[in-house]
Amino acid sequence: MDTGGGCHQEPLDDAAHRFVIHIVDDDDSFRLSLVRLFKAHNLQAQGYATLAEFQQADLDGAPGCVLLDICMPDGDGLELFEQRVNDEVLPVIFVSAYADIPISVRVMKSGALDILVKPVPAEKLLAAIGNARQIAVQRFTARREARELLERYKTLTERERVVFAGVAEGKLNKQVAVEVGACERTIKSERAKMMKKLRLTRLVDVVRAAETVGLKLSFDDPSSGSTTGRQQ
Repeated sequence: MDTGGGCHQEPLDDAAHRFVIHIVDDDDSFRLSLVRLFKAHNLQAQGYATLAEFQQADLDGAPGCVLLDICMPDGDGLELFEQRVNDEVLPVIFVSAYADIPISVRVMKSGALDILVKPVPAEKLLAAIGNARQIAVQRFTARREARELLERYKTLTERERVVFAGVAEGKLNKQVAVEVGACERTIKSERAKMMKKLRLTRLVDVVRAAETVGLKLSFDDPSSGSTTGRQQ
């Protein structure tokens, strides 16, 4: 998969190997049976008997997904998802013995990946996990790359940040030079340094990187015209 940018990436196969299934269910026998099922298919799984226990889990260290029961002894799993888990990168699959139409609609509208009704056939559950795994690895990789890009962005000098914004907005080197009061040769050199520090190679990567680090770009400067992609 081409993610662009030319930056270092953990191989997707390695990330997928680290995938963890977080099982949040107060039914001990059901939870343990799922752990055994997943381990039999070479999948890592961790069980939690309460929502409180799950909320102490490390969800950032590896790609994963959440199998979440709706009715838990210490709270509502759906409310937890809407308040916290939906902000995470982990896809969530609800598993419940009770799921009427209103609840199912609410679950899907909230952004959950799926809702399964107990007892869940092993084949159906494994298929859902396979889908969640692909999504989880992609999200995990994208988030890690965004964090690494932000750290690299922090290493730029003030001048390099100005050049970075100018390049992202499609401005010519000479335009940026006028704005900062420097010669065009200096801006060209600063641009090369900026690209190397951020590990970027293409203009489209610069634009995406600017969005990732939160720059507010402006494309309404008449002097920039249709210069995007024509920088020298």
